[in-house]
Amino acid sequence: MVPKGIRQKITLGFYFLLLCIVSMAGLTYGIVHEVGNKIESLEIIDDFLNMTLEVRRFEKNYFLYGKDEDYQDNTAFLKELGGHLLQNSILVTSLVGKERYDDLWRSIHDYQGNIKRLHDMNKTGLKSPLLAKDRQQIENNIRTIGKNFTDIAEQTSKDERKEIKRLLGTTGYILFFSVVLFISLGVIFATLLARDILRSLKILEEHTKRISRGDFMLAPIDVKDEETKSLLQAFNRMTRELRMHQRQLVQSEKLASLGTLLSGVAHELNNPLSNVSSSAQILAEDFDDLDENFKKNMIIQILEQSDRARDIVRTLLEFSRITEFSWQELSLKTLVEKTITLIRGQAPSNVEINLDIPAELKITVDKQRMQQVFLNLIKNSIDVIGENGMIWISCREIIRKGKGRREVEIMIEDNGPGIPAEIREKIFDPFFTTKDVGHGSGLGLYIVHDIVEMHGGSIRVETRPGQGTTFIIWLPDRPAETGEKP
Repeated sequence: MVPKGIRQKITLGFYFLLLCIVSMAGLTYGIVHEVGNKIESLEIIDDFLNMTLEVRRFEKNYFLYGKDEDYQDNTAFLKELGGHLLQNSILVTSLVGKERYDDLWRSIHDYQGNIKRLHDMNKTGLKSPLLAKDRQQIENNIRTIGKNFTDIAEQTSKDERKEIKRLLGTTGYILFFSVVLFISLGVIFATLLARDILRSLKILEEHTKRISRGDFMLAPIDVKDEETKSLLQAFNRMTRELRMHQRQLVQSEKLASLGTLLSGVAHELNNPLSNVSSSAQILAEDFDDLDENFKKNMIIQILEQSDRARDIVRTLLEFSRITEFSWQELSLKTLVEKTITLIRGQAPSNVEINLDIPAELKITVDKQRMQQVFLNLIKNSIDVIGENGMIWISCREIIRKGKGRREVEIMIEDNGPGIPAEIREKIFDPFFTTKDVGHGSGLGLYIVHDIVEMHGGSIRVETRPGQGTTFIIWLPDRPAETGEKP
């Protein structure tokens, strides 16, 4: 079963590495313990070898000088050698084998018998060619048996030393491969864990970037890591809250704008309603005396003026209504003209608003939100240009270098006083305003910037102190059939 959470993976990896460490430690301990046993065995073999060498040393002295003291020492060490062999019979048997151990015992008894016969011959003091020949034979037997002792002891000691060296070499290999294994496992585990963590962080980073662009779509939570899933769920809850607060923020700014627009809209409505009222009054008073064509023209005028009033009210209602984000393919010129209708009453009578927008130019945007962008920018220009100012709104299609895609460039320019350099970088910050208290919330340009980025576009300001300000908006082309939501 594959662990689902990062915590579970870390725990599983920790226990796996711990198991490897315990296994390697157990194996190393076993080898070290075996080396200890070998060293103990080597000490016993070395004692056996030393006793054998002592036996041989006094044997040689006895052959050369025939002293009784050398014989006694030889016999004493031989007896000690036999006792040592008997005391460590199990260990020696395991080292040299049962057959060789029995051969050692026989050799000790044969050696003891031969050295005693030689001593007895030396005590008699008889000299004859026959006895000399027997004496030579006995000495040869003693030398052969003694050499056998020495060879067995030296070979066993050498074998034990080789085994100890082999075990120590094995320990070195185990330690080396353990380090390599732990490093490899650590790197693999860290790489896999880092990949999962970085992949999770990448998801969170992408989601955070989308939120920063005003894209409040919920993040998919079809991830395996429980921690990441939990964090994404928390992000989604935060996204819902941000989406709700953004709607409230935009709506509050919209309502604030509506408050200032109402007097102007009332003025705009007054003209068509006055025309309707005047025309209806004329028809009511002189209906029977009027020419039929005149009556038709008056009725047509009433219908046109009532349609005009209806369009103004409809535009106002559409602007104030709370709606979900929805892409629509719209005529840019019509959209700007409807926006100007809402704000015309706020502009002094001498202010000119000039449009240079191709009638066939279309953009795919959210109608209500883009209308708010134009409304805020035009209203800001009206606020600063004075009684005899001018506003130019121009649009064109362009191909941005490096992007290779169609974009619409929208320029809203005025001949106002411009923006001081010290506040130019702050104008898109939330709640930043240069207006007096009670005359602005400082959210207008912030919301403009937010809505433009929500459409995947960008906005820039160019200003010339004392000559005016130009806001330039670039909006990417987007097919009308797309249902994509930012």
